[in-house]
Amino acid sequence: MNAQEPEARHCACWYSRRTIELPPDIGSHTIADGQLLYCAHPMWFPVVGYQFDVRNCEACDYFRPSRASASASS
Repeated sequence: MNAQEPEARHCACWYSRRTIELPPDIGSHTIADGQLLYCAHPMWFPVVGYQFDVRNCEACDYFRPSRASASASS
């Protein structure tokens, strides 16, 4: 998959989520429109919670395209 901006990757990922809960170390996370963008993949979320930044999805083996991005690429 080509490198994308974190916000674009967030929109393309099935497991992407947003929350208004901001971590204390916001410098290592993606914040957009005052919300934390994170990946809530069922295999990672129980372990890392909100700490799985969408920038880590770039090489994630569990990436799953959202319906909108999957239908756009067809």
